[in-house]
Order: sequence, then C-alpha cells, then structure tokens
Amino acid sequence: MSTSSIVDKDDGDDIVDVCIVGAGLSGAYAAYLLRDYSVAVVDARCRVGGRLLTVDGGVDLGGSWIWPRSEYVMKRFIDQLGINTVDQYVDGESFARAPDGRIHSIPPGGAGRYVACGGGAVRVSGGAATMVHTLLQNDDHDIYCNLSIHLGMRVVRIEHSGDVMRVVYVEAEEINNEITKTIRCRTVILAAPPKVLANSICFHPPLAKVKIDSMLATPTWMEDYGKVAVSFPLNWWRRLNMSAVSIDQKGPVSTWWEACSGNDGDGLYPTLAGFVTATGANKLQKLDSTEALHDHVIDSLTAIYGINASDMGMQVHEVGVKINGTADKDGISVVKGGITVTYKSWLKDGHTNVSSSYDVDFACDYGDVNLRESVRSIFFAGTETSHGSGHMEGAIISAQRVADEAIQYLRLMGTTTR
Repeated sequence: MSTSSIVDKDDGDDIVDVCIVGAGLSGAYAAYLLRDYSVAVVDARCRVGGRLLTVDGGVDLGGSWIWPRSEYVMKRFIDQLGINTVDQYVDGESFARAPDGRIHSIPPGGAGRYVACGGGAVRVSGGAATMVHTLLQNDDHDIYCNLSIHLGMRVVRIEHSGDVMRVVYVEAEEINNEITKTIRCRTVILAAPPKVLANSICFHPPLAKVKIDSMLATPTWMEDYGKVAVSFPLNWWRRLNMSAVSIDQKGPVSTWWEACSGNDGDGLYPTLAGFVTATGANKLQKLDSTEALHDHVIDSLTAIYGINASDMGMQVHEVGVKINGTADKDGISVVKGGITVTYKSWLKDGHTNVSSSYDVDFACDYGDVNLRESVRSIFFAGTETSHGSGHMEGAIISAQRVADEAIQYLRLMGTTTR
C-alpha cells in the first residue's frame, strides 16, 4: 500500500479504480471520499489547489470566502476536517473613490454593505488552499488504499470505449509534447472547468455534441479576474480605526478588504487584498515594469485611504526591488521598501481562461443538467457543475455527487474495496 506521493513515471500495466483530472478542491475531496479505492490524480499545474491559491502569510489569490450561516454543506465539511476560520473584518471607517478621483467616507458600521463578500463571510485560517493539502496529504498513512498525484501533467486524450479506460497525458510545459504517458483506470472524474476540459482533451469516442457545447458555453469561475495582495510590516488600518474595505471606481483594483490569516489582524503579515476586473487587468498589463506595478498599487491605496506610504510602513531607506514569479502562473511578487505587492491574473492563466476556435450560440448556467450528466464511467465535477455562483461549496457538493456515482459504478462492476 502506498500513501500520497508525487510520481513522474508511467503506471505500466496497473489499473487504478479512479483517475481524477484536476487537483483543486472538488478533485481533492473526491479523492478523499474515494480513499478506499485506488486513485490517481492528475493536474496540469505544478501544485495542488487549482483556483485555490494561497501565498506566503496565508493570503488567498483565488477562492477565499465561506458563508457558514447559509452554506450548510460547506459548514459540515470544514467541521469534519477541523478547519479553523477567520471572520471577515469590517469594523471601522470605509472609503469609496469615484471615477473623478473624489474620496467618499463610509462611517463605521457600513462596511458590511460594501465589502465584496457581503455579510457573514469567513476565511480559512492559513489560507483556502490548506483545505486541499489537508485532503491529499493526511498525516494518517492508513487513510488511503493507494493514491498517486501527478503534477505538471496535462491530459490530452481519454479513451473510454471499454471497461478499462486510458487517460493519456503529457508534461504540461513540454513544447513538443511528443512523449505521452498513460493511466489505465475503471472510472474517470473530470474535476476541472468544463470549458477548459472541452478545449484541451480529445475524447474517443467523441462526447455527444450537446455535452461539448454545454461545456464550452459555461463561463469559468474567475476567468475574467485577477487578485492583488499587499502585505505590510504593520497593520496601519486598524490603528487608524479603518475597516480597510473600499470601493475604487478609478484604479485597476475595484475593491479592497483585509486578507490577514490571523484573527488578531496580522497572521504572518498584515495584508489587504483586492479584485482586479478584466478592465483593470488590461490597465496593469500596460505598465512598463514590475516596479511600476508596485508603485501604481501603492499610489492607489494612499489616495483611497488618505495616508502616505511611510504611514503604511514603507521603508524608504531600503533600496532595490525583489521580483519573483509571473502573473499568469502562481502570481508575481514585487517587494519594495518592505511592502510586498503580489498580483495573480486568472485572466492570463491558460489553465483557467482558454480561447476556443469553436463557439456556441448559447450560454449555460452553473449546475446545468448537461454539465452534471455522466458519460458511461466518466463523471463530471467542479463548482461549475453545481448550482450557485462558483463558491467553494459548489466544489464540495459536486465532489460528493461524483464520488457516489463512481462508487455505484465500481460496485456494479464488481470492484471491491480494501
């Protein structure tokens, strides 16, 4: 019996019970629910988490909020795993910047109406991606019968004509993609955005046209957005009785909020986070350097909150700029004067936002029956396959559904658990 591991070799003649494409929240939870079977998880990214992306300090550049008072399935899930949460901070004065640059003050008590998440939201202590790591890297070595995790591997073909299917994949960063590897399996769970799957995988035999069309017609959660996080050496907004909630109709970041990992307002680093719309992403892309990105974001914050950079903790005696990463991968981080600006563009992420030469003339809502419906022993998960707005609860609900479907199929096929 093997515990969770990252492998980089062909599986030969072995047949696994379930192959899961996608190591995000839905794929990871499906693997957890199917832990009595042999499971292989494949993901094109070189990390687990999918659109849950947590950077240093427990700051989320992807999904971050849970609403436990209304999302009952998600509440049971975090209770089951013993996940700690942090209330979204909304105490103190808030601000709004109009398109003409004028600043409007929102008195204390009003932030709950303007914060992007609305009322009653919490965040995961340590960041949302810790849930995926908890599911896939459990300390109890006996929890899985057999789990292998293949990262940096992109599935290009699924052959599903017989009782044993073939999932063919290549190294995601390999330009020529000449060397393929294969996982032989009894069932497949597709736990990635439907549009991405339809554009990147060749199915043999082909899926029904209505299935592919519905997948292509479904918008991917976060495909038009980006996120910016700014970490400071001190929590200046709480000291000034500010909520850090703001709305900006002029700058590239449309709204800001406190994104610290700890209940005391600091965690490892006092941090603000904000949404970048497609329009904002285009503005940021036009900046001529990464240092300009840092300066532009800090200038926006000083204008909105009405304080200078030194009061935010900017250390003018620190010289030089440190740059790491890229915006289209796991985020670009720019450190200057002791303040770190990190920007993740989901708009430019090829595993989230894909272009297609094949257009459909209709739109498909999340949870549409054509998205959820299985094709023989291929099952479809991901938040887009659940009714809702792309919340993490949708990923959990879809994982529960496909795990049940896969178990029923495996039992009909006479597959036994350990």
